[in-house]
Amino acid sequence: MLSEAEGRQLVERAIASSRAQDVQISLVASEGEHLRFARNSPTTSGRYCDHTLSVRSTFGRRSATAIANQLDAASLGEVVQRSEQLAQLAPEDPEHMPDLGPQSFANVAAFDAELSSAGAAQMVAGSAACLERVRAAGLIAAGFSEATDRATWLGNRRGLSAYHRSTETGFSTTVRTPSGDGSGWAAAAGNSIRDLDHVRCAQRAIEKARRSVGPKPLEPGKYVTVLEPACVASLMQLLLFSMNARSADEGRSFFSEPGGKTKLGQQLFPESVSIRSDPGAALAPGAPFAADGQPQRARAWIDRGRLDTLACERYWAEQRGREAVPPASNLIMAGGKGSLEELIASTERGVLITSLWYIRFVDPRTLLFTGLTRDGVFWLENGKISHPVRNFRWNDSPIRVLQQVQAMSESVRASPRDGSATNLWVPALRVKEFELSSVSDAV
Repeated sequence: MLSEAEGRQLVERAIASSRAQDVQISLVASEGEHLRFARNSPTTSGRYCDHTLSVRSTFGRRSATAIANQLDAASLGEVVQRSEQLAQLAPEDPEHMPDLGPQSFANVAAFDAELSSAGAAQMVAGSAACLERVRAAGLIAAGFSEATDRATWLGNRRGLSAYHRSTETGFSTTVRTPSGDGSGWAAAAGNSIRDLDHVRCAQRAIEKARRSVGPKPLEPGKYVTVLEPACVASLMQLLLFSMNARSADEGRSFFSEPGGKTKLGQQLFPESVSIRSDPGAALAPGAPFAADGQPQRARAWIDRGRLDTLACERYWAEQRGREAVPPASNLIMAGGKGSLEELIASTERGVLITSLWYIRFVDPRTLLFTGLTRDGVFWLENGKISHPVRNFRWNDSPIRVLQQVQAMSESVRASPRDGSATNLWVPALRVKEFELSSVSDAV
């Protein structure tokens, strides 16, 4: 891994060699390991080391970016020259914004030296512990474990200089019965070795696999539903990505109102619903700066049910006389009290869903999505899991989900089923209605 000083020197060298009016350099160095297992045995493992240098050159309103993965002097000069040549050929951008000057950034502690040095050993030991439990249970597991050490530098000719280093680790496993008629899934994510409990993941997946055998039919419809944290992570990430001021102003969003107005300031959800971002939050730290160098700071996006903030790029902020707000780099949703198990125990009748999969947009104006349930769907009766039910295709919106919240568990670190993010802190939710639109034959 490049040291902080080595990365800064490379950025400064690239800036010094540029002849463009403005130049901005982004350097990302990353190292990582992964381990995959299937049918109760390791199948593949690997380690990578990568460096990506991105050069954006600007002449007036003409800009272009070139990328290199070699950092020697000749390659550095070549990529700078290539970005300049492309910039001079590019059309003028009417929405071009000048590069930022010096900025102040939050102090974010997202690096774990132990994970950086011992990530591979952690993956092997954790995966072995998982497989030991699964074999002893007479079941079959597949899974994926990874650990990443990443450093990012950002700099330009106007004095912007930024650096951030982080580690991330994740583990997921799917456990099935030998006959293939029962399946369970569990996952964990974090920034340090201490954040993962492989044995707990294995045990949860084992229990779900055993309980999901022999599902009973359930008619499609809208049911009281307990969504586990992984489901909530998927839906809330989709919600946050859609919270954009320009699309709202232009009438292309759920957050739009007639006459070019927006729903900012409106009470859209129950007072129990609050979502914020804070790059320095130890619960699930984010990046201290956005890709263009804007500082990330603590923000309330939904405050006690009221829409408080929409992301707003710099050009649109200037046009509308507003503060520029970069997209959030993490998500922290306030939860309730008690565990997922206690939330289930307080549910008279309804459906419990382990995870949501293969999610796709249906209608951006209503934030309607569709997807599938996977690896454990159960009917709840009198506060207990009564029996498994078949998987479903679902059609619903994170907006409706939040509007239908009846109760929450305490929040925990969770990631979407696809593993696209690890810095989410969310509760399990019990909602009055969740639309299960058709039966799926998936296990």
